[in-house]
Amino acid sequence: MANEKSRTRDKKRSTGLEDREQMTEKALAAIQRTGPAAALERCSRLANQIDAELSQRKLEDVIEPSAAADLQAFLERAAAVLKKL
Repeated sequence: MANEKSRTRDKKRSTGLEDREQMTEKALAAIQRTGPAAALERCSRLANQIDAELSQRKLEDVIEPSAAADLQAFLERAAAVLKKL
């Protein structure tokens, strides 16, 4: 039973990595088409959208911990990338 759970968890991680790689490839293609300035503008709009969504939520609104962890990881990655610019 523990082995099965481990395999399921590993498969989810692998799928998550593949999804991120596909997202990165799509983002790079879009940047090549529209240019870096347009990409940064889109990032700014997305950040504003995230801010607005989070501001509307109440602290009592509980979300799935793994979803919150994913969001935090993505935002930390984005912040790290911004420091490199």
